[in-house]
Amino acid sequence: MSKVIKLGRDGVGLKALEKCSVVPAEAILSGFAEEMGDVHFESADGSLVIGTWQATPYAEMLVYPNGTEYAVIVSGKVALTNPDGSVETFGPGESYILPPATEVRFEVLETMRKIYVLQTAK
Repeated sequence: MSKVIKLGRDGVGLKALEKCSVVPAEAILSGFAEEMGDVHFESADGSLVIGTWQATPYAEMLVYPNGTEYAVIVSGKVALTNPDGSVETFGPGESYILPPATEVRFEVLETMRKIYVLQTAK
């Protein structure tokens, strides 16, 4: 039986965030991402994932070739450098959408926590 999934203002759902490792080592440009997260919902085919993720300061090249990410920053700060070199910085309460195949420099400036929705083509 399904029911509503409640998330607190801190992005925590039914259980505490746990250590995880989703950043590929080969993508890291600087720093070391100490990560924590929790997947709150995943569709049966894996094409839709909703969760909370947190990382310490680091930088990587990030791209979802067949996916779109929507994220709202809960705490901390992140900078995304667009392909044209322009930089967008996001803090608590701000959101971004990363369209498919858009490669950005993703740099966590202060330990950052986000709630994300990731949709991928299957």
